[in-house]
Amino acid sequence: MAPVEHGQSLYLTSLIQELTGWNNPRAMLEQAIQNGQFLLLAQKIISLRSGAPDPLLYEILLRLKQEEDNLLPPGGFFDLAESAGMMEDIDRWVVRAALRWAAGTLSNEPAARLPVMCVNVSGMALENPGFAQAVMEELRQSAIPPRGLCFEISEADVIAHHTAVRRFIQSVKPGCQISIDSFGSVKVSFLHLKGLPVDFIKIDGDIVKNIAHNATDLARVKAIALASQRIGIRTIAAFVETKETLGKLRQIGVDYVQGFGIARPEPLSDLA
Repeated sequence: MAPVEHGQSLYLTSLIQELTGWNNPRAMLEQAIQNGQFLLLAQKIISLRSGAPDPLLYEILLRLKQEEDNLLPPGGFFDLAESAGMMEDIDRWVVRAALRWAAGTLSNEPAARLPVMCVNVSGMALENPGFAQAVMEELRQSAIPPRGLCFEISEADVIAHHTAVRRFIQSVKPGCQISIDSFGSVKVSFLHLKGLPVDFIKIDGDIVKNIAHNATDLARVKAIALASQRIGIRTIAAFVETKETLGKLRQIGVDYVQGFGIARPEPLSDLA
């Protein structure tokens, strides 16, 4: 599988460079940050629980204006950013921009109910202790409550960067929240989460989208939901696109759902 994925990555990188003229990806990404060429989108995550009030949850997504201009797939620039060593710079920009939006919203409407903003963190950022320090400083300057940020860490990064992940979580807890993204994509096991104060588990969308027609994937989602309930971690199902899938997730007892069948991403600036 790895050679195919590597080939796809090389093809996408080559395509992006050809269409955008980005022969120096690092310089172009730095320019994109400086010139405001990135866009923040927000995709709503809704609760399936009844009774108890739940926080507003949104995943913060990043898009590059040149992607739309050149008809590139969303997020296609991430391969370039990773190869150029720019992922931490981008992660810092996302945190700063999201907190700036939240502070501006409260300034205009002090009684506004801010959502919890779920922000993805790259392995490169996790490995640098300075990233967590920068996050806490941005929170201090913005005066936004730390619980307004939920950091999404992929299950693969938890395994590959376990020591760094543990250090990062210790640095941002107890204020910020933590979600493990793409859970189940590597293995349906909680051993690598032992001792980590995790608030949410986001079940991998490739498993979720097949539960209405695949008994094995349905069993995997059930097992994740049941184990999460027992240890007090809330579950989010990703890639929910059909009413049939949504109905299955309700029966299983998953806490939250996200996907195009629930809500499409919208500009963060458009949120009320």
